[in-house]
Amino acid sequence: MFKSIFHIDHIIVAALTIVIIEILVVVAVNLDFLSPVVRALDSFSMTDVYYKIENRGGQTEYCNTITLVDMTELTRRQDIANVIREIKALKPAVLAVDIIFEGQIQDGDGDDLLAKASLDGNATGTVWANKLTKYKEEDGGFQDCLHSFFIEEGELHEGFVNLVDDPAKTIKRYAITLPYKDTLAYSLPAQVVRILKKGDLTEERTHTINYKPVVFPVVKYDELSSYRELIEGHIVLLGTTQEEREMYYTPVGQKSGMEILAYTILSMTESSPIRHASRWMIILWALIAGYLTNLIDFFLTKRIENRRSTLMVFISQSEFYDKIISFVVMMLITWASFELYVRQNYFVDTVLALSTIVLIEEGRLLYVGLLSVLKKKTKWKWIEKSVYAKDLK
Repeated sequence: MFKSIFHIDHIIVAALTIVIIEILVVVAVNLDFLSPVVRALDSFSMTDVYYKIENRGGQTEYCNTITLVDMTELTRRQDIANVIREIKALKPAVLAVDIIFEGQIQDGDGDDLLAKASLDGNATGTVWANKLTKYKEEDGGFQDCLHSFFIEEGELHEGFVNLVDDPAKTIKRYAITLPYKDTLAYSLPAQVVRILKKGDLTEERTHTINYKPVVFPVVKYDELSSYRELIEGHIVLLGTTQEEREMYYTPVGQKSGMEILAYTILSMTESSPIRHASRWMIILWALIAGYLTNLIDFFLTKRIENRRSTLMVFISQSEFYDKIISFVVMMLITWASFELYVRQNYFVDTVLALSTIVLIEEGRLLYVGLLSVLKKKTKWKWIEKSVYAKDLK
C-alpha cells in the first residue's frame, strides 16, 4: 500500500494531463473561432473570487493613511485652486491631484490661481496627474503626454493615470512605469510612493492591486477644516468620486478612478505586497492537484471493487463518483491557495491546477493506453510494476 501511495504512475498521469491541457491551449490560441474563449480564460483570475470572499466577510478595515477629497461639484478653476491651497495648509504627507488642467481657459483669474497654488506650500510633496498618449509600438512606447498647463513653470512632480485593463475590461493591475519617448514615465501612485520613501521603484513594470476589504474616508471639498485629522500627515487624493465617466469595473464591483488609485497606493505602501508564483510553481501546484486526484480515485476504486455490494459497484461505475472526487480536491486546492493568498500575500494561479483535476481521467486513459502499446511492442519488466498492470490489454 505504501508503494502504491508514492508510485510514480500518479505523477506521470498528472504530467500527461498537463501536457494535454497545454496542447489544447496552443490549439485554442491558434484557432480564431476559439479566441473569445481564450480571452475569457485569460481574464479569469482566482483573485477575483478571493476578493469577493474577503469583502463579503463583514470585517472591513478602515484606512487611516489615505483620504479622498471629493470635488465633484466644483467646476471653476479658481474654486479648485482654493481647495488645493486649503489642503496644503493642513500639511498632508503627500497630495495627489487626480485632475488634468488642459490648457488655459481664462476662467477669470482661475488660471493664475491654479499656477500659484501649484507652487505654494509643499510643492515637492504634490503629484499632478497627466496622461500618456499616442502609443506607437514601433517607436518603443508613448510619444506624447497630456498634462496641466502650468507644469513647466516649476519643478513639479507628475504621474500618469493611464489604467491597465484586461480583456474583460476589469482593472486588476496598475502600471508603475510606461515607456515614454526615450525614457520611462512614472505613474501617479508610483510618484506618491517615491515621495514617501524617497526612492525609485524599478523592480517591476506593473503592480497587482490588492482589493482587500477597506474603506477610504471621503471628505467633501467644503468640509476640510472639520476633518483636519484626516488630512494632516495623510496621503490625500483630490478628484471626483461621483462622476459616471470616472467609474470602472474592478473585481469588487464598480469603483471610481480615485478609489482605484487609493487601492493601488495602499497596495504599494504596505510592507507585504502580493507576490506571484512563478510558472514552475504553478506547474508544481497542478502536479500536486493531479497527483492527489488520481491517488484518491485509485484507492477508492480499488476499495470499492473489493466489496460485493451492488450499491458500491454502481457508485464506482458512475460518473458522479468521479465528479465528487474532483470537487473535493478542487475545494482542497482552492482553500490552500486562498490561505496562501490571505495569510502570506502569495498568489498561485490555480487555473492550470483546476483544469488538471477536471481532465485527470483523460490523462489516466492516455497513460494506460501507452502502457498497453509498450507491453505489446516491448518486453520492459517495469511495466508489470505499474499500478495499472492488471488493466492492460
